[in-house]
Amino acid sequence: MPFQKFAGVEVTDLADGRAVAALPEGGDTLNHVGTQHAAALFLVAEAAAGSALAGALRERITGISFVLRQSAISYDKKAGGTIRSVATVVDAHLPARVAGLAAGERFEAVARSLLHNAQGETVAEAVFTYHCRVLAA
Repeated sequence: MPFQKFAGVEVTDLADGRAVAALPEGGDTLNHVGTQHAAALFLVAEAAAGSALAGALRERITGISFVLRQSAISYDKKAGGTIRSVATVVDAHLPARVAGLAAGERFEAVARSLLHNAQGETVAEAVFTYHCRVLAA
């Protein structure tokens, strides 16, 4: 995604329903107090969540469209340094549930992201709900 690249966000690990994204510390993502900006944290959380969803749906991903419908994020502590976001798709049965859907059918999917600083401390957590539509069976 161009905006993710612009901010320096990189997906570093992608598996079945799980993804990791990293946000390096940099001048363009810092806020006025010298920590990672809330919007940059949201970006890395959503990048990991969307990638986790793509990983879960990998068997049919070219035939599915999804867009973010709802989100909630909690900022637990100041986030300094490189931030890692580890996201998982909440419904482990999502691939099986989607396998039987026909073109035009819609469904929702939820992914959860936990954001950690370099010391492994959780600095934020987020939940993303995606509106999905099957383009081709």
